[in-house]
Amino acid sequence: MKIIQVTDVHLGRQGERRYGADLHQRLASCIAHINAHHADATLCVFTGDLTETGAPESYADLRAALSTLSVPWRLLPGNHDRRANLVAAFPEIPLDENGFVQSAHQTADEVLLFLDCLAEGRVEGELCDRRLAWLEARLEEAAGRPAYVFMHHPPVALGLPQLDPLALEQPERLLGLLRRHGNVRHIFFGHVHRDIAGTVAGIAFSAQRGLHARFELALDRSSEIVEQAPPSYAVVLIDSANEHVVVHGCDFLERWPIYSGETGERLTA
Repeated sequence: MKIIQVTDVHLGRQGERRYGADLHQRLASCIAHINAHHADATLCVFTGDLTETGAPESYADLRAALSTLSVPWRLLPGNHDRRANLVAAFPEIPLDENGFVQSAHQTADEVLLFLDCLAEGRVEGELCDRRLAWLEARLEEAAGRPAYVFMHHPPVALGLPQLDPLALEQPERLLGLLRRHGNVRHIFFGHVHRDIAGTVAGIAFSAQRGLHARFELALDRSSEIVEQAPPSYAVVLIDSANEHVVVHGCDFLERWPIYSGETGERLTA
């Protein structure tokens, strides 16, 4: 199964440039690249910060952009989003029984679980008792089948002094639940605007830097430096039968000289 992960789109006003980039154009280029190269994907998951301010106009623009995406999609909110405006613009997106943007995608071999960790008005993420109860019920229904979790906020400290305080609050509540069930194979998230991979509670995780600017890699201090690095999305290949997950980063705007690996001849100008 192939899954595309796009994160931190941060759509603002039409024509606005943020840190030198037109994020509307970036999203359009991202979608065009996915259509051209990964139209066979099962799903394209947008893991939060769909907009910059949660404005209704931004969700309308997002809806227009997604109308050109040939792959089925799933939307999750991040701290820059506003749940009510998101749901108003996309009334068809699945919600749980408490109105959170949480859902599951079932296949014969695995289940994909999409979590809403938005804490309205705050940068940090949260998973309240109701959201965790929903997750526990879905894991019980999975009955040991491999599960893959998608969310916006990291449930793990990443060694980044600026960003770690802004992660998921009380992550041990989530991790304890996942550890108890023992069938979650991978956690996918965004929020930190960097490509990061590791393990937490024995579970593999990966973060995508997404479409917005990248935060400087500052491990020894809190940094406000933002780098206009190439935008990226992830191509996730899942083979549950063989307990195999591969995550490729795709820098879709980069154009490099191309050479023949056999002769060394340059193939592009």
